[in-house]
Amino acid sequence: MSAPAGRSQHEAPADQRDGLALFAYGTLTFAPVVGALLGRTPPVAEAVAPGWRAARLPGRPYPGLVPAPGGQAHGLLLSGLTPAEWDLLDSWEGAPYQVRRVRTAAAEPSTAATGPLAFTYTWRAVHDTEPDDWDPAWFAAEWLDRYVARLRRS
Repeated sequence: MSAPAGRSQHEAPADQRDGLALFAYGTLTFAPVVGALLGRTPPVAEAVAPGWRAARLPGRPYPGLVPAPGGQAHGLLLSGLTPAEWDLLDSWEGAPYQVRRVRTAAAEPSTAATGPLAFTYTWRAVHDTEPDDWDPAWFAAEWLDRYVARLRRS
């Protein structure tokens, strides 16, 4: 979870993201996290973001999406987010992340044609990452319960 450090500039303000999904690749791929944060679970579809990876971040339980030529980040497309939910997510992610558009594709290889654009939160400090990818199974086993409990207390 990132601590808000003031409003940062994003590619598109929250009220201009209507109709495009959020590509979630880290903690927001867990329904309990999304539910605790938004108070609901929006519709989801599995997807990948070619040319990106969900990098492990030093000393943090959550990842950062960074460019990775030839890579592919796995995640979910969350659709139907309201401008108020986008605002909440922007505040929650904070200044270390930047909202930008990325091209996504269906997660199934048989339907992996170039997909629609989606918004996502990319990690600004590209060089402040670990060489290995974030492990969702590790997060689920070591952090998920504490993470959700912390969100519910907020």
